[in-house]
Amino acid sequence: MPPTATVERPSNVSDALARGRLGVPSVIFFVLSAAAPLTVVAGVVTTGYAVTGVTGIPLAFLVVAVVLALFSVGYVAMARRVENAGAFYAYISRGLGRPAAWARPGSR
Repeated sequence: MPPTATVERPSNVSDALARGRLGVPSVIFFVLSAAAPLTVVAGVVTTGYAVTGVTGIPLAFLVVAVVLALFSVGYVAMARRVENAGAFYAYISRGLGRPAAWARPGSR
């Protein structure tokens, strides 16, 4: 019986995780979609501001927006350098070390 030649094909995983597939716009839209539940909070906050008149409420919203913008910039910068496509653990372990990544909430 003649030997059969097997052709090595890349796996679907390597196709899906190929370099250059996930760009800055994709990550930005992902972060925005993850933050979409904040629109519900926005309705409650505007009502709270209208009822109480406390100017700290809209100011807190602006501070949170700045923090989210800085977080998304850092997330995109790390996404280019972290080869592991795993969960948030990969980013924490690369930035702060394995003990810090293991100690994060929800890791157990």
